[in-house]
Amino acid sequence: MNSSPKFNFKLAERFLEYAEPPEDPLGELSHFEMGWRRFCFECDHKVLIEIGEEKIEVFLDLDISMMIEDNFPQEIAKLSQGQKISIDFPESWFMIRLLPRDDRISCTLRKFGTSCWEKHFEFDRTHVLDVLRGFLQEVMQLAVDKGYITLFEKEEFIRPAFASTTDAVVLGK
Repeated sequence: MNSSPKFNFKLAERFLEYAEPPEDPLGELSHFEMGWRRFCFECDHKVLIEIGEEKIEVFLDLDISMMIEDNFPQEIAKLSQGQKISIDFPESWFMIRLLPRDDRISCTLRKFGTSCWEKHFEFDRTHVLDVLRGFLQEVMQLAVDKGYITLFEKEEFIRPAFASTTDAVVLGK
C-alpha cells in the first residue's frame, strides 16, 4: 500500500462539448435538479482527480454531475461516521473506494474497461474529508454564483456533508 499525501479534486479549465442539453419533458425534476444539470452542461469544466501518483481527468458533465446526484453529501457524511464508501465514475471507467480506519483512510483506486488495474493508498482521514467537502462546496457555490441554483438549495443539499462528526469520531462509529 502506498502512503501518499496526494488526494485532491480540482476544478480545472472550461470544457466545451457538443452533447445534447439536459431535458425534462415530463417536468419531473425539481428546480434544483434541473438547475444542477443545466449548470454542469452549460458550464462544463475539466476536473483533475489526483490520488497518489495517479492523475485522472473527468468532466462536470457527466462524471461529476452523476457523482454528486448520487447522494454525494450523504456519502461524505457516512465516511465521516466511519463507514466505507464508493465513488463511482462509470463514464470514465473507474471507482474510488474509501475505508476509514481510525485517523486514516484506506483508498483503493480501481480502473476497469479495456485496461483493468487496482492501486491502494492510505491518507489522513481529515485531509480526505476536507478535500471532498471543499470540492462539493466549490462546485455548488459556482452553480449559485452563475444563477443555476439558489443559495438555499445549495445549503440544503450539502448540509449532510457538513454535519457534526465529533460524536461519531469519539464513539468510533
